[in-house]
Amino acid sequence: MIFYDQPSAAGQADGTPVRLCDLLALPGLGLQALPGTGDLDRPVRWAHVTELPDPGTYAGPGELVLTNGLWREQQEDAAYVARLVDAGAAGLVLGLRETVPAVPPGLVAACRAAGLPLLQLPVEVPFTAVTRALAGAQAEQRQRQLLDALRHSSALTRAVSAGDGLRGVLAVLAGPARTQVALVDGLGTVLDHVGPPPAEPDVRAVAEGIAAGEGAQAEHPLRLASGAEATVIPVRGVAGFDLAVLYGRPVSELGTAERLVLEQGVRFLTVELAHRQALRAIEMRFAGEILDMVQSGPHRAGELAARLRSFGLNPDSALAVLCVTVPDSPGRGTWPLPDTAAVTDHFLARGLASVATGSGQDVVAVVGLPGADADPSALAEDLAAALGPTPPAPGPRVGVGRVAAGHQELRRALLQAREAARVARSRRRGPRVVSFADVGSYRLLLALVDRRTRRDFADAVLGPAVEYDRTHNSELLHSLDAFLASGMKWGQAADSLHIHVNTLRNRLAKLETLTGRDLGCAEDLADVFLALRVRDEEG
Repeated sequence: MIFYDQPSAAGQADGTPVRLCDLLALPGLGLQALPGTGDLDRPVRWAHVTELPDPGTYAGPGELVLTNGLWREQQEDAAYVARLVDAGAAGLVLGLRETVPAVPPGLVAACRAAGLPLLQLPVEVPFTAVTRALAGAQAEQRQRQLLDALRHSSALTRAVSAGDGLRGVLAVLAGPARTQVALVDGLGTVLDHVGPPPAEPDVRAVAEGIAAGEGAQAEHPLRLASGAEATVIPVRGVAGFDLAVLYGRPVSELGTAERLVLEQGVRFLTVELAHRQALRAIEMRFAGEILDMVQSGPHRAGELAARLRSFGLNPDSALAVLCVTVPDSPGRGTWPLPDTAAVTDHFLARGLASVATGSGQDVVAVVGLPGADADPSALAEDLAAALGPTPPAPGPRVGVGRVAAGHQELRRALLQAREAARVARSRRRGPRVVSFADVGSYRLLLALVDRRTRRDFADAVLGPAVEYDRTHNSELLHSLDAFLASGMKWGQAADSLHIHVNTLRNRLAKLETLTGRDLGCAEDLADVFLALRVRDEEG
């Protein structure tokens, strides 16, 4: 009895198992298949010689049974074949004898009825010739698999040591056939791919499987939108199995050698991802410091210029500031903020030096422009399109400030970009990109003043009214806010507060008395409005 512990091919290097048709092609055996008895593409894992009338106890899945048919004196052909089929046998080889020079018609009929492949072996060829041929094919296959594994291991090592990164590892996995390969994360982002980019529904299906923990640590099939079948292989990232390789071949067709290559590739991907994560962590820390330097103003200008240069940005050239934020979507939650690395990579792929950092509320990107006349709004539109769906679907919105002529103007550009992003965020169904040149706002003026000064101003203007509300449980500030929100329409404001219009007039008169401000005076009205907004925004 010959046992093949892994499916193998007769001299093939791709790891496909030995099939019945491969045995027919082996020289010197003289095997012939009886027409119409079964599928000759069946894999063969065992070669077993038996003359027992009941082979079911010993036969197993993928086993090829070799017999001279001596059991026919004790067992009917149909019953014998039925037991082989129930056991999952790959096929039956009948060794002809001088007394039995042809396969009995009853056995042929039984195999045809059951769909069990039936082969005949010439009288002069012993069963050992078949087993030796299979053993030789197995040994040759294992040798080729070992050589293939060594070649792929060397190719993976060269790709990583040469700095080819994820793309280099994926290229090795794709192989000479250029099989489609993509690395996808749990958010549905294609980190890199070789071959055609995967379709959006397929990427979404992979991401949903990652989120559900589907098939962790084991490959599993995926039916693509095209109807074809592919393989999904989980990859351990920073937070566990939070990535996967989408491999464009069915699980059922993966041979031993191919699985070994994929296993090696996934290990190299894990190492490369850990290396990339370490570099990203350092970059993020330095990028976060850039935002602090910009906000600190002129006294850190020297540090800021040096840090920008470390990210490939010319601090004295035209720079754009883009602020990415996300609107709330009722009933759907909030679209996630993009990864800062994804934003940086987006611009790098377009030949633009950039650095991006996140604050938890937004992602700010500083991008080097090819000239002062370049349009940063076009860059923002391209970024928004790459990050999420088009309106009115929820997704990232991008605010754009005016072009900074150098690093000294970045603080102004940052304030403008954030104000434009705030407007874009509030307009849930509006355009996904808003330029500060299109909006403008008193908030920019407030942003130019430090927080302590803003608070002192608000307390000086509205402090007495705030204290009166606290001690008398009145609603002077709430009434003022409703009055201003209505466009100073007495009736509309009173209705929104569910009070009589005279009650509203009395409340605002009391507020005027306490604050010493006349709401009929444009200057006093501006002071009261700004003070109220400072309190609203800072709590």
